Amino acid sequence: MQTKLIALDVDGTLLHSDGTLSHKNVTALKNGDVGGLYLVINSGRTFYELPEQIRTCGCFSFFIFSNGAGIADRNGQILSATYIDHDISEEILQILSNCDVMVEIYRHGRPYTERKNLSEEAWAAFGVESTYRPVLRQTRRGVPDLKAFYQEEPESVEMIHVFFRDPEERLACFSRIGKMPGVKLTTSMKNNMEIFSAHADKGEALNRLALLLGVKPERIIAMGDSRNDIPMIRFAGDGVAVGNACEELKQEANRIVCTNDEDAAAFVIMQALAENHLSKL
Repeated sequence: MQTKLIALDVDGTLLHSDGTLSHKNVTALKNGDVGGLYLVINSGRTFYELPEQIRTCGCFSFFIFSNGAGIADRNGQILSATYIDHDISEEILQILSNCDVMVEIYRHGRPYTERKNLSEEAWAAFGVESTYRPVLRQTRRGVPDLKAFYQEEPESVEMIHVFFRDPEERLACFSRIGKMPGVKLTTSMKNNMEIFSAHADKGEALNRLALLLGVKPERIIAMGDSRNDIPMIRFAGDGVAVGNACEELKQEANRIVCTNDEDAAAFVIMQALAENHLSKL
């Protein structure tokens, strides 16, 4: 059966480890778009965290962002949004206020944190990976008081992103918050936690988009590298792990291909186009 849609994670999958989008991947994306594929970004990043090159290249039909909390079309128009219930998000923020953490609130496709967190010293203290710090520099918006900022629109929180200084405190929060109704937790780094609505994850959002487009799961390829990619890997007919993926994802995938630095995205896209062509003969 022909592939109709390919969903791609960004960090560690589409991008090289240095955060760049290679020429080979760009060429494959253009070929995929011209070749009739729906190319879909499916990222834990907010919409405006996505590199401008990705948002403006014109190759992607849709963008799933904030771990499935939002879906936008190729022009950035928001088609769907799933928020954390404000009573639950308020309780979560209260729990986190007693912890040694750096908290970010994702709202309207953008990440916000307190201004005191916008420094190399703060990121080093919370163990933010050096490869991710350029993303923080480019995309984070600082506010004087995160609690006051939250109270302005408590009903429009797409995701709460947390960096922990203490691994044991992180595990304790995973246990406590993970038992709360109405939310899901995942992680994409060794010291973070991503909290979003129980009705939103990368798989749920891909399912909603597939229903909108009338594309069956068996005609979908989804590719990623981290635990937060597992729901979309499970949903797609062909779940692909890049060679640098975590072991949990590799166990869930239908197949494992080359690494992100070896242009895994280009490999999968061009293979799908070739197989689609052969199926027409």
